[in-house]
Amino acid sequence: MRALRRHTVVVLVLSLAVPTVFARRAIAEIAVTTGISERDVRSRTTRIAGAVLQRAHSMVALQSKCDMGGPVRISPESVGPLPVAAPLRQLLTICPGVQTVREAEEHAYPAVEFHVGGLTILASQTIESDSVKLDDPADTWEVKGTNGILPMGVPMSSRWADLRRAYGAAIGDIVFDEVVVRFCKFPNMVLHLDADYETVRPIRGNDLSRIPSDSKIVRILITAWAFGRSRCVGAEG
Repeated sequence: MRALRRHTVVVLVLSLAVPTVFARRAIAEIAVTTGISERDVRSRTTRIAGAVLQRAHSMVALQSKCDMGGPVRISPESVGPLPVAAPLRQLLTICPGVQTVREAEEHAYPAVEFHVGGLTILASQTIESDSVKLDDPADTWEVKGTNGILPMGVPMSSRWADLRRAYGAAIGDIVFDEVVVRFCKFPNMVLHLDADYETVRPIRGNDLSRIPSDSKIVRILITAWAFGRSRCVGAEG
């Protein structure tokens, strides 16, 4: 209802700014009711209409940056046009987003949700709070979808066998019944696979041979922490 009222006000303001019979009559009635001169009413509605149109143009320009036709490039440094190290306030000047939460296994963390080229992106902060701190960057990014291009030009929709062939050495774990891998080339990127954890476990050392070759990515986490570097020592490519 509130959104409908806002929309009605916008339409009314824009209508008054256009020189029509309706606008002239409405302006005259407002002038009589408020005691403001018709010239001032017309001047104010023109200024407000200009601001409304400028805001609408800005929102269209923002959205156009995020409505990408081709695959979205994903790396430890950025997701599409969004740099992962930038404060959330800056990200919101690049793409429109809404505040939400990222549901983790045992906690929920405040986040901003973006949609870029068909991907759903959550930029979250690992803090005890109901809302994000806009002047700080996100420390965890969650990316879902298939229309992505990973480092070295590898499609996000690639099979595990193709990912392993492209990236080489990796480490893996079973985390809350999910098969999770990190490639040693990109220790800040965590790939959650659709493999059945029952058939994969136990993962001993860096032996990932039980992961089915046709397994695919369910989601990607880009984190501020590069866990498992020491386990990469001696990992097979």
